[in-house]
Amino acid sequence: MYSVRTLHPHRSCGITACFKEVVASLNVYNVFNPSFYWSPYVKIFAFRAIVRGQRYLSSFFSIEDHSGRTTTLLSPEHFGNPIVPRFIDPKVTRIGTDFFITFNSGWIESGNDVFIMQIYPVVGLPKRLQYGNRMTQERNWAFFHERGEVYALYWINPLKILRLKAIKSDHWEMEDHYHSESIDAKIPADLTVGTPLAPSREGYCFIAHQKRLVRNRKLYLGRFCALDFESGTIRAGKHWLVHSLASILGSRVKHNTNLFSCTYFSGIQASQDELTLGYGINDIDYGFATLSPNEL
Repeated sequence: MYSVRTLHPHRSCGITACFKEVVASLNVYNVFNPSFYWSPYVKIFAFRAIVRGQRYLSSFFSIEDHSGRTTTLLSPEHFGNPIVPRFIDPKVTRIGTDFFITFNSGWIESGNDVFIMQIYPVVGLPKRLQYGNRMTQERNWAFFHERGEVYALYWINPLKILRLKAIKSDHWEMEDHYHSESIDAKIPADLTVGTPLAPSREGYCFIAHQKRLVRNRKLYLGRFCALDFESGTIRAGKHWLVHSLASILGSRVKHNTNLFSCTYFSGIQASQDELTLGYGINDIDYGFATLSPNEL
């Protein structure tokens, strides 16, 4: 049996204050799903929110370094890129010394797309991620850099890792690197990739999602996981992670009528023996929490 750990008592105050400054500089509300990289030299955030006067959700990324802060609204019009219909759930990921966001185009009946875009130290254009054996509907691929190569965690159980084969003008071409032949009985088979990967002493740490159905609506919980790239194994934590017990009951505001409730994990960063997590609460609010891997 797994227990539920609430993250609300483990608030991370420093990064929360910094993020509030970013949000306060914009004319937005209903801010959720923060992803980030936070250091004394550069502070990067990606998140979703509603611009006041509008009814639909938008995505943003913000960068602050020695030259100041810039915040960008992610939209097809801004980039003049017709291959991206929508920017859903941007996540900040570090590959080598460069920073990117990954995102998807939402649910599209004929099949959606996932994208990657460099945002620091320079801002590039969105590039589609191509993989021949992909599913019709995609969400999150978690990228990492190992021995001069770029890889992506594609599926958790059975474990599947992709490798970057080639970078083209408008897309990245991915190929199979490793695919476990069996399901790990110690890990739920329906876990899906949530946050990016955070290199740490525990391996590549991340928070996975598990979906449950309550009254025919979706409920999302988090689960700590650590990928050992060398052995091709994943270790899972002992707790289901939620913002609070009250948050499991959902909210009156429903951007997604198929959603019962969710603690949606969108950001992670490792420092010394701690992990800082960023997450959305029922698609209407956000939280940051700092814990040790042993607590997860």
